[in-house]
Amino acid sequence: MGTASGSNDGQRDWKRRESLGSALTQVALVALLLGGAVTFVVHRGQVRQETETHLKAAQSLAQRGNPADLSKALQELEALFAVDADVYGAHALAADIHAVLWLDHHQPASEAPAREHLARAEALESKDSERYGARVVRAWVTLSEGKTAEAAETLKVLRERGASNPKLWLAQARTDQALGNLQGARQAYARATEGAWKDPRFATAYGEALLQEGLFVQAGEALGRATAANPDHLQARLTGALAHLYVREKSAEVERTLQDIQAREAELSPSLKARALATRAELALSRNNPEAALRDADAALALYPGEPYALFGRAKALAEKKDPGARAAFESAVAKRKTAPLFAIEGAKALQQAGDTPGALALLDTYEATFRGVQVNAAEGKTVSALERDDRYWLARGNVLEAANRQDEALAAYEHALAVKGPQQARAQYAKGALLLARKDYTGAKEVLAGVTPDNGASSVPEAYTAMAELLFAQGDYATGCQHHYFALSRAQGRGVPTEELQAQAAAISKQLTDAGQAKMAQAWKAEAEALLK
Repeated sequence: MGTASGSNDGQRDWKRRESLGSALTQVALVALLLGGAVTFVVHRGQVRQETETHLKAAQSLAQRGNPADLSKALQELEALFAVDADVYGAHALAADIHAVLWLDHHQPASEAPAREHLARAEALESKDSERYGARVVRAWVTLSEGKTAEAAETLKVLRERGASNPKLWLAQARTDQALGNLQGARQAYARATEGAWKDPRFATAYGEALLQEGLFVQAGEALGRATAANPDHLQARLTGALAHLYVREKSAEVERTLQDIQAREAELSPSLKARALATRAELALSRNNPEAALRDADAALALYPGEPYALFGRAKALAEKKDPGARAAFESAVAKRKTAPLFAIEGAKALQQAGDTPGALALLDTYEATFRGVQVNAAEGKTVSALERDDRYWLARGNVLEAANRQDEALAAYEHALAVKGPQQARAQYAKGALLLARKDYTGAKEVLAGVTPDNGASSVPEAYTAMAELLFAQGDYATGCQHHYFALSRAQGRGVPTEELQAQAAAISKQLTDAGQAKMAQAWKAEAEALLK
């Protein structure tokens, strides 16, 4: 009994010790752990909230797109990194912003941080298909290094893994453009712009690509979307001003835009300063002042030697002055943007007008060499040569060959342009018809010109009415010929051709009728022309 009693007492002692000392210790430990966990969770929540606040602010500022906005966005990211240095999205955004400042705004100090943040983002990047932002920036940097095929392969792999976002399509567009696949580039730019319609950077890049293709109206529309997203986006405003000048419109509005932007010099990157001067050079050209254009273009190139529109404006100014250096200047512009039709095709026209036909043909030969091997998508999943589908090229080549009196080759080039059945169809018809008219092939010329000279005066190529009028005069049909001359004169007036120039044309037609023994017709023509031009 004693033993049993002692055993029971010992058991009670053990329970008492467990319930008091040990239990209290365990409770304290649990409380400590719970308190630490709560503190950790609260802290992590605060860190996450703070980093998200900085990241959203940086994204919002970056979306505005001007250099000052990008700098403010980087300040937000620096504040974020002070809280948490391992946020993937922040490093990816920092890499992208620095890449924009380095590659688009030509601020070399941004190259090192762009590469640093890119490497850090790549180290943090997950395998999730939605987190390929750093690799897209890597593709852009690779493209800037001249490794076009490598950049294309990087983007192809990303697409195959399911990646698809505006920045990827922007990088794809730039890569296709560098490869000479302008059709594919337009499609990629459109996808990028549609996916990021609130960000002017994408529509601006699309507008500039269209401008370099010589698609001025479409470029203006894209740049209009950019300024709708941010009315103060400086690059969009300047490039839009260039688009207006290339079609010789809104020069007063362009002047006001330049005054506003150039008054904000402290906000301008070297690229924007050079673009503003290049735009001013184009404005001087539109006002027939090649000397001022040369000064502004040279000033732009002193700031940034690679500014494409300054190179182009300088070359046009030299051609207008019939300076022997014009050809080399155009070759420099083309070399800087080999896949930009604007510089080669318009350059060839300018050299032809300046009397340098060999130089014009040399530019077109360079263009042909660039695009000869490029394949583009066609119907039924097939591909065709980009050059064979390039009616602008064949039309420009025909014009130059015709000016060189190589009529058979010119005619073949016009046939190439007509076979494309593209946007230049009507102009190619006019060119072919005018060439046949010069050869006095009236039957052939009339057949071709009839397709672009409707009786309502609404031809998309007003010059065709003049050609048809001359053909009808040659055949003795003066009444119908006068009607076509009237259409041509009226359309020229609508385009803003100076009245003095139109009056001189009308007087020449009146003399032509008089010399042909058509005195009454000449009097009737004079009365109609005076009524139109008064």
